[in-house]
Amino acid sequence: MIDSPEALKELLPNVSRETIEKLSEYKEMILAEEQNLISKNDRKFIWTRHFYDSLRLVKFIKSKGNNIIDIGSGAGLPGIPVSIAFSGKNKVFLCENRTKRSSFLGKCIMNLDLKNTEVIPIKAEKIENRKFDFILARAVSQLNHLLSISYKLCKKNTTLLLHKGVHIDEEIMQATKYWNFSYNLHKNEREKGSFILEIKNIIKSIS
Repeated sequence: MIDSPEALKELLPNVSRETIEKLSEYKEMILAEEQNLISKNDRKFIWTRHFYDSLRLVKFIKSKGNNIIDIGSGAGLPGIPVSIAFSGKNKVFLCENRTKRSSFLGKCIMNLDLKNTEVIPIKAEKIENRKFDFILARAVSQLNHLLSISYKLCKKNTTLLLHKGVHIDEEIMQATKYWNFSYNLHKNEREKGSFILEIKNIIKSIS
């Protein structure tokens, strides 16, 4: 499959023309940036890997009026594609403490006119007195550490949507030593060893 807007549309038929247009602008911003936002090899798969992987999350965020945080947003994946897809119906926060990356995210928000989207330029564990309905993270950290830095950001009904790879079973086993939670594992039918881990009802384990 050739990496293209048409390929993404084939994978996700419900993606709107407006979303495709903004994603095209976003792609050009990524490629034009001097800092290395994604690997050289991954530049060949922005539509069919990065954008597709990001937009797979949308079906798990069905309602509007949510506060969503993308932890360790980096180049804005998955937060910016998710923000584009919702067109301001949800509030999206891009948490990124690296100055150059957070500056890039600010440019994206301005140039793409992303409504209800803002950068939080500090580490997630330093965020105080804020709770979120959905927590996203892609290629950030081991599950146990992610739960540790996310726990205080959770409401009672918060859902975590985490992109995970081939070691997901080991990560879950390790995390359950310290946390109780319910989860569903959603396979990426296009890429073996790629999953979305959907977590709810996180409680610190007494043991």
